[in-house]
Amino acid sequence: MRINNHHGSSSDGEQDRDRDHDHDHKDLPVVDNDDRSSIGNSDSSASPNTIMNSANMNGSATAITSLVAETKQLVITTSAPIEQPERKVSKLLQLPQELFDEITKYLLPANILVLALVNKELMARFMHSAPKPDPSDDDDAAPSWKALNAYIKSMDSAKTKVRGSFLSLLDYDLLDMVYCYKCKKMHDPFISFKDRAYAPRKSSRCADWAPDHHMPPRATRKLLRTITKRRAHGAEYRHLLQQVNNTVTTYQNGILSQTSLRIRFREESQMLRRQQVVSSIDKTALALWLFRQQLLDPAPASISTPKVYRICNHLTWDNTYGAFFDRLTAPLCNGEHPETESHTPACFSRDTCDMSKQEGHVIAERLKKRSLAAKRQPTDVPTLLGDVLGCDKCTTDFNLDVVALPPPFNWGFVLTTWLDLGKIDFSSKWDSHRDLRPGREYKRKHHTHGDICDKFEDLTPMASSSKQREPFRPRISKLNQGRMGNFGWGKRAAAGKDKYITWSSGHSCDPATGWIPDPDPLEKEDY
Repeated sequence: MRINNHHGSSSDGEQDRDRDHDHDHKDLPVVDNDDRSSIGNSDSSASPNTIMNSANMNGSATAITSLVAETKQLVITTSAPIEQPERKVSKLLQLPQELFDEITKYLLPANILVLALVNKELMARFMHSAPKPDPSDDDDAAPSWKALNAYIKSMDSAKTKVRGSFLSLLDYDLLDMVYCYKCKKMHDPFISFKDRAYAPRKSSRCADWAPDHHMPPRATRKLLRTITKRRAHGAEYRHLLQQVNNTVTTYQNGILSQTSLRIRFREESQMLRRQQVVSSIDKTALALWLFRQQLLDPAPASISTPKVYRICNHLTWDNTYGAFFDRLTAPLCNGEHPETESHTPACFSRDTCDMSKQEGHVIAERLKKRSLAAKRQPTDVPTLLGDVLGCDKCTTDFNLDVVALPPPFNWGFVLTTWLDLGKIDFSSKWDSHRDLRPGREYKRKHHTHGDICDKFEDLTPMASSSKQREPFRPRISKLNQGRMGNFGWGKRAAAGKDKYITWSSGHSCDPATGWIPDPDPLEKEDY
């Protein structure tokens, strides 16, 4: 109840979403302020007369961690019976007030507020030099939460904006609640799924990232935070994994796009895999060029094609594979214009041109190798198809390949990305996937990468050489292959009926509960 009191009385300032955070303090609790960088923000500029200021942020992270660990033992000082002959008092509370203030001034304001909630004695210690509550209360014994609220107002007036950071730290201990920096409230993580009629307090400002962002939507990210919190606290979380695993299939203008999201834990890291399958019902030169256009960022507004998620904030599919697709599409152009001039749909024929049936074509050869389960030989010329690459500025691996599909599509391209989000959101790994800002890049140890893919897919090095890795081969589950047929549409389309109708299928959500009643089934490795 005490936490609720603090939350209810906190300042509603316009600028409460920022936070002070330094990645040098990696052992401190993480802070959930999605719209601000967790590193590189300016330090506190609180008044020097306030002993509990956070202007000096250069204290030892180890010393702060030891302080946090020791304060966890303070509960015995308040719960020990009076009749006990000996009381175990923390050495921290045995320090003179001046030394206590000198040590704790290196803490961030939000951390000071959270530690003050441990027990009454710590509250008194921290509030000794804090701003006093409003004198208009006429109450010498004002509740401690009023002193905390006054401290928050003082820090916010000094442009530190700690309320959001404070609520986010409290959020870490509330397993079934999340703090939304847009709504500026604590609420159920499923509230973002709910209809406004069932969730009237849902803020209209609870906006999401741009549509072309590579991360999952806000509702899923809040669910990811809930899962990581419950897992860290030893609470049951596996039933929530099903709510992350989902698939959306869209068919528009003869082009299929199917996007599947999967979550798995490897050791302490939360990992996501997004698999996108793109195929055209017509195997023509125009269809191949249209797929190239889907990879462009941003895609031309004049071409109506299903959405394809980009690789990450730093890489796009077109920038990485653009030269490869230029070699595929340039010979197919029928237009008479300079090479530097952009292509248009009129440049490409609508006649049947199935690359998978052209002997020696890179797509035909790749499908043949996959059908024979052939191992890649060292003498093979790299084609980028099938290679697992990685970004050197964030924790992302990616792969582009071709795969056999059921009729009427027969084959298509599959784009796969793997994200390592770390132990919990808003860690250094998570930050590397947020909007681009200075200092958010994550320097990976191995430039060629593939390690994130290997962990997620449980791939191991080949026995013949420790330097070679088992090749990754994307697979489409039987359930997702069935979804491409859309309850009998596939057979009708293969027979030439209803080939160009538009349809879409995905998971529905119960607006009363926010739960997906038909999530994709879990695999053994997902846990």
